[in-house]
Amino acid sequence: MLPTVARFASLAVRLGLAGLFAWAGATKLDDPSTFAESIANYRVLPDALIVAMAGILPPMEILVGLALVAGPWVQGAGVLSALMLGGFAVAMAQAKSRGIDLECGCFGAAAHEQVSWLKVGSNLVLTSLAGWI
Repeated sequence: MLPTVARFASLAVRLGLAGLFAWAGATKLDDPSTFAESIANYRVLPDALIVAMAGILPPMEILVGLALVAGPWVQGAGVLSALMLGGFAVAMAQAKSRGIDLECGCFGAAAHEQVSWLKVGSNLVLTSLAGWI
């Protein structure tokens, strides 16, 4: 059993990540073609997988967000969210390393945030927090 402070911190991290994933997924559902363009801009996936990824990722983010607050699925959602955030960080890092200037697409067309090393670092911190869950 975790001490009270650790349990509170764990709950705060879970709820924060749950909100982040649910919001990120929901904002991308409105405009899948713009999200597909964002994915294509990373120049990581073959063209044949871009539309599929744009259709799969937003509902998956929403489900992970919901699972982070649902008791029996918390640990699995923590692992999945850590893998997703780590993958996002790797995708951003490779784009920066290759000199690709792009918006992250993290929150769909609603946010216009450039990929930066700070963004890579924040995703790595979130990956660590998700792994802690």
